Amino acid sequence: MSFDSRERSLADGQPIRLYQFSRGVLRWAYNSSDRDITHNNQVFKTLRGGISDGGIRQTGVASADNFVITAPADIEVAQLFRGMPPSAEINLRVFDLHYGETDAVNRFVGSISSVRWPSLDTCSITCNDIESSMQRPGLTDTFSRSCTTTLYSIKCKVNRDLYRVETFLQSLTGLVISSGGLASYPDGWFSSGYVEWAIGSGEYERRHIEVHIGSQLQLLGGTSGLAAGQAVRVYPGCDFLDTTCDGKYDNLPNFRGDRHLDGKSPFDGDQVF
Repeated sequence: MSFDSRERSLADGQPIRLYQFSRGVLRWAYNSSDRDITHNNQVFKTLRGGISDGGIRQTGVASADNFVITAPADIEVAQLFRGMPPSAEINLRVFDLHYGETDAVNRFVGSISSVRWPSLDTCSITCNDIESSMQRPGLTDTFSRSCTTTLYSIKCKVNRDLYRVETFLQSLTGLVISSGGLASYPDGWFSSGYVEWAIGSGEYERRHIEVHIGSQLQLLGGTSGLAAGQAVRVYPGCDFLDTTCDGKYDNLPNFRGDRHLDGKSPFDGDQVF
């Protein structure tokens, strides 16, 4: 039987919902039945305690269309949100099928926005659909003295691999990591940059650097996920000033600010500008 015929039948339907979470090539796959289900050569695991959701809504209001999944507190994908959320988006695709059938219908495409634990044995995973991201306000290029792009981006054109420092962590506290390999750089060299480390399958977790002094880096969000002796990559930051763009990265032709901008505002009420 086909998916449509099982859907229309009075007694032959055996609906199962599949939840596929992904980050790059990493996958976490679950299903709502009492046994593991294989679909497209991927195993969707059953969970002790089950997994369910509050249904898919399409009201036209992004905040009201949140897709909420209820699952056991120890589900693997939710653990990524304990403490500091992951630096990359965790995507979600939801499929519906009937047991014994190969046809599956794609019901939802989106990403995780937050995870909370309302009880000791349960977590609530809130997801936004792909249309919600389209409704977010876009970035605009402002007319300013400082640069308006992001370091190492396509517009910036600085090759981050040329400035990468690979080192091993010697010690760490709740907010600070330390490595002797960073001490040879002037204070502030890595401020506003970031540190990254491998988490498997070619994926890297990242944490931004707030302050760099000597061999120490203070991280935004703390040092959860890091350990002494761990290999990390460290990238310097930028304060978006033309002097830094020129002196630190030799990248002044790609500076996206106006360092000669007049200090007087045309909107200060003065009729003569």
